[in-house]
Amino acid sequence: MKGKLNDQPLAELIREISAKALSGTLRLEHVRAQTAVYFDKGQVIYAAANLRTLRLREYLNKRGIGSAGDGAVLDNNLSDLDLAAAIVTTGTLKQKEIDGLLEILVGDIFRVALLWTEGTWDFNVQARLNNPVRVKVDATNLLREAAQRMPLTFVSARFRNPGEIISRSSEVPRMSNFLPAESFVLSRLDKPTRLSDLISFSGLPEPDAQRIIYGLALSGLVNREYWQNAFRTESAKATPTPEQGAARVTPNAATSETPVSDNWTSASIEDEDLEKFLRRLTTATNHYEVLAMPPAAKTSEIKVAYYAMARRYHPDRFHLKSGTKLHAEISSAFARVTQAYETLMNPNTRAAYDQTLQRAQLFSATQATRPDEPVDEFESGLGETQSRGAEYSFREGVGALQQGRINAAVTHLSNASRLEPQEARYRAFYGRALAANENTRRLAENEIQAAVKLEPANAAFRTMLAELYFDLKFHRRAQTELDRALAIDPNNATAHSLLRKLQKSRKVG
Repeated sequence: MKGKLNDQPLAELIREISAKALSGTLRLEHVRAQTAVYFDKGQVIYAAANLRTLRLREYLNKRGIGSAGDGAVLDNNLSDLDLAAAIVTTGTLKQKEIDGLLEILVGDIFRVALLWTEGTWDFNVQARLNNPVRVKVDATNLLREAAQRMPLTFVSARFRNPGEIISRSSEVPRMSNFLPAESFVLSRLDKPTRLSDLISFSGLPEPDAQRIIYGLALSGLVNREYWQNAFRTESAKATPTPEQGAARVTPNAATSETPVSDNWTSASIEDEDLEKFLRRLTTATNHYEVLAMPPAAKTSEIKVAYYAMARRYHPDRFHLKSGTKLHAEISSAFARVTQAYETLMNPNTRAAYDQTLQRAQLFSATQATRPDEPVDEFESGLGETQSRGAEYSFREGVGALQQGRINAAVTHLSNASRLEPQEARYRAFYGRALAANENTRRLAENEIQAAVKLEPANAAFRTMLAELYFDLKFHRRAQTELDRALAIDPNNATAHSLLRKLQKSRKVG
């Protein structure tokens, strides 16, 4: 079975092979780089590459193992697994230590190959690894991580039907490393939902939402209605008979180690330079500051700045540091760089972003001219960056809601709720915006109920819930919430107005 990576990238191949519990060897070729991935009943058990920087010998050298005295052990003709066995035999490392090093190596190979969107693949069910090795591979996290680093245009092309149904997997494991956006999307999937609706609920730009959903789907945390499958189950599950035997496979994808000028080899970057880069991004407040460009910069200048940063600071250049806190910081920082680049390179998204910056600056200037005025209920929680972002989205959303721009209101209020889920007014107004659409009223009820639970003594939120129940013709529930609202605030004009409408509807009925 053969194919092209632009039709089925490695991430989707791993997902399908795992789902169908296939065994065999998957070979990939991208330019002159080659990788082999070995499966046993759907589980990834090992991977090897011909890139010199992704060979065990390189990892040993980086750790000061393999000096001149070990020259015989480090024979260039040894495969990585043979080299690992020789290292253990000589007592240079213990088996547990070499296993840990192989685990890091295989993870780094995947971080490189998972980003290939051009090239070819070939899966052979009869080719098996001639070694009992079983390397632990955290496929779930690797696939989610890869989705966040794939080109947005490639990810968007994987979703061709906006009506596709997305559902939450029956068992979502407790994970502490979810991105906030991933947690928020999962929280919206209380029932199977159309892709277009889920994107709207997420509060994210469509390409960013698709990237989050794609990563969750690849790792099996959500289910997609449509996948472009590469294998026919009947033929793919065929296994060799004892008479046929399993093909003996050399664990290295290519033993010749052809010198390759690739984009994933580690660069020699001074630690001080990297620290300055990371420190600068922690103080950057907008996309222009992230790219170190003025707001008037031309598109060509932004492109040059981005690629210069990519050559020096892309996470894949630091694959030897994978699994460390520093590598996580580099990945997070470069994700901001990529987001800034993608936003500013598109004329439409850049224009919208510039308008957002102008409004934010105007709001800050207004606040500075009246520092002694008391802060009202709409101006609380502005101390931290995240709170400021949530508050700004809330204001924008309420304004859009008042103007009847429901889609814009849903986007802004959803973002506020995602950033500050414990802020009751964000959840309440997000629910009010969702209530404007008949298809999202179930979600609207959930949001307003969440606001009521956060602030049970807030008559306004209970009145909002009563209004929703009235629109749904749940008159008894509406009456119950109105009674509670008026018990809290007997003079609530909105509650009294709704009560009169409720009484009138009963008389008419």
